Amino acid sequence: MPPSTEKPVVFLEGERIYLRPLEMADEKVMRRWYNDEPTRVYLESYWPITESFERKFIEGLGADQSRISLVVVTKKGHRLIGGVGVRFIRWKDRSAEFGITIGEADARGQGYGAEATLLILRYCFRTLNLNRIQLGVWDFNEPAIRSYEKLGFTLEGRQRQHGFVDGRYVDQLIYGMLASEFETLHGRASASAARRDGRRKVRT
Repeated sequence: MPPSTEKPVVFLEGERIYLRPLEMADEKVMRRWYNDEPTRVYLESYWPITESFERKFIEGLGADQSRISLVVVTKKGHRLIGGVGVRFIRWKDRSAEFGITIGEADARGQGYGAEATLLILRYCFRTLNLNRIQLGVWDFNEPAIRSYEKLGFTLEGRQRQHGFVDGRYVDQLIYGMLASEFETLHGRASASAARRDGRRKVRT
């Protein structure tokens, strides 16, 4: 937790969380998440993540114009609980692929993931001027599927037996959202109200 006199780095601010750039100081925590089997089963990761691998990944982020990687931090206690971002950004086509991990098990199911998703979607559509965000999710990840559908993602396809997880082949579901759909579902008025409410809570 930052000292009381030190303001945290905030890139995108929500009501209960904020997103900031991934730093080298986060390496050990991130490595713990991605090596954790109960977490790893929901990702495409299956190879051991070493310290040198993770450090090289973080060092390369500044030069990678096809990826944006941020971490999810709670406003209360400034606790690092997850990672979120987009990759495979195609600037000509204005599209990218979304990904998120809430690495701390006790922070799951609390709505932090949904809030982080809305923050990054708003940034992608309104700041980067992207037009389409898609994601892939294993068909057995029911909590994530419910969350994505509640946020307004549209199921666009199913890749049959796309992955081999825990001894069996599983399908990957492809969801997408367009900028116009985001504005219809999460208009500027509601976004501004959420930010104002979040700032009031920080000041009190």
